[in-house]
Order: sequence, then structure tokens, then C-alpha cells
Amino acid sequence: MNTGIVSVRYARALLDYCKEQQVQEAMYACMQKLLKTILEVEKLSDVLINPSVSDSEKVGLLCDAVPDAPPQYRRFAQLVVKQEREEYLRYIAHAYLSLYRKDAGILPVKLTTAVPVDAGLSQRVAQLMKEPGSDVVLEIENVVDSSIIGGFLLEANSLRLDASVKSALDRIEKKIVDNSRRLV
Repeated sequence: MNTGIVSVRYARALLDYCKEQQVQEAMYACMQKLLKTILEVEKLSDVLINPSVSDSEKVGLLCDAVPDAPPQYRRFAQLVVKQEREEYLRYIAHAYLSLYRKDAGILPVKLTTAVPVDAGLSQRVAQLMKEPGSDVVLEIENVVDSSIIGGFLLEANSLRLDASVKSALDRIEKKIVDNSRRLV
């Protein structure tokens, strides 16, 4: 079965279940932690799809990856393991985050700077981006990338605002090269 279809079905069912139980926000935090753990601990995925590891051990690992999770998370982990969908966990988590954001009116924004920024600057960016009267909530992820030298990159949805020193220098270099080719 298609990875996208499976992951969206499980994510949608999980979101619906969490809405009934009124724990969708807590599950959102759990899915963020789970996804971060899966991405950081490369061997976790290998262990989860290993048939020699028992189902109870797999569920235990998933619960250890997200401490302080609501009981609904354990039930979700048990279902995924029972249905042998462990290999889709990463995609299920991504799909849940996406569905939850859409449902809650959250817009993820990625702010990349050359040096760490404080929460005050992040809030200022959020205020500048938010349309007056809009009830969209901006979720800003701060990323530090020294290769941009200075300035910032701002990404939201499919839009990207590049105000980095690196891109400005690249544009200047391109103009110089283009002008020198015209002269020759």
C-alpha cells in the first residue's frame, strides 16, 4: 500500500480519536517529540522493524521516546505495532502534525539566521507576518545556519524570503560574471 495513503489514514484516525478524547494538543506535542526522536536516533527505525524484537518491547521503546505522553499515545503505539505499521511511523507523525496544524489554524514558519535569536525577535517577526484580524497562529522554528553569513531566510508554506548576506553576495557575483562575459 502507498506510504502516503497509509500514513494519512492513521494520522486522520488518530486526530479524530484525540478530538473525541480532547487530547489533540497533547498528542501534537507527542508527535513532535516522536518525529524528532526518529530523526535523531537512526537505529530506532531499524529496531522497530526488526521481527526479532517483541511487540511489547517495541511499544515500550515508543513510549520511552515520548515520556509523559497521555494514555492515548500508548494505545496508538500498540495499534501501530499490532498492525505492523512501524515503518510508517515517521510519515504518520508528519501527517498528524500537518493535519493538526490545518485543523488548529497553525502556520509553521522557519526563520533561519546566522546567529541564535532570542524569543523577542521571533515574536516580532510573528507580529510582522500576521495579518490584522487573522486568527492564524504562527509557529516559528528558529534555525541557525552560519553559512548565510548574516541576514535571514524566512520560509512559510511555499513562500521564501531570502534576505541573507550570502544570497546578496551571490547576486553581486553573478552580475559581475555576466557583465564580464558581455565585455569579452
